[in-house]
Amino acid sequence: MVMDRFSRTLLAAAAESGLATITLSRHVPSFRRSVPADDEVVMLAHCLRPDGHLSGDHLLLLTRRRLVVTKQSRVLNRVRIDVDAGLAELVDVRWTADPSLPGVELAFTAGDVRHRFWMDARHGKQVWRVDALLARMFHRPSVTVATLAAHARGFV
Repeated sequence: MVMDRFSRTLLAAAAESGLATITLSRHVPSFRRSVPADDEVVMLAHCLRPDGHLSGDHLLLLTRRRLVVTKQSRVLNRVRIDVDAGLAELVDVRWTADPSLPGVELAFTAGDVRHRFWMDARHGKQVWRVDALLARMFHRPSVTVATLAAHARGFV
């Protein structure tokens, strides 16, 4: 059996994230509709909305070209796409890594909507790995030396 690039990299990302096979199998048909077979999965993570908005289980899939978030409803166990956007369509992508909780909060604007997700991590080392992946995919906003100095002096 020959697997396409998406399938191979999805399975590797699922194993790395520790995601249960049954959970992944529910979300894969939605991911397949949004992601081409030749795209490479960079990260797969279980996530929550920190504001409690739209409760349910979310999976965040980041590929080289797209960011897709699916949501499984708690009552009917139906999976639907919550966010589906090309990386070029995402604006003001920001994240905060917190190894003490451990987890990473990711925020971005897709279309006219601001989205925020909290990704749990099993340990601090995984937090830094997610942080590095996001930095590689989205490039951290640059900060000037003058801005850093102003923060240090308490002017900003």
